[in-house]
Amino acid sequence: MNKIEEAFRGLGRTEKVRFISQNIEYANAVVVANYVKGYLFDVLQDVGDDNYVAMYLRNKGYKVVK
Repeated sequence: MNKIEEAFRGLGRTEKVRFISQNIEYANAVVVANYVKGYLFDVLQDVGDDNYVAMYLRNKGYKVVK
C-alpha cells in the first residue's frame, strides 16, 4: 500500500467523500469504483446531483417516482 492509500484509509467518512469529490478527475474508473462503492450516495449528495441516480435507474429500466 502506498502512502496516498494509507493517508486515504486514515480519513473519516466525511473527509473521504470530500476528497473523492474534489479529486475525481485524477483517478481511473476502476480505482474510483473500488473506493466509491461504499460512499456512492454520499458523493452524489456532495456533488449536488440528485437526478443522476434517477437517470441511472431509468436507463436500467426501473420506474422512478419522487
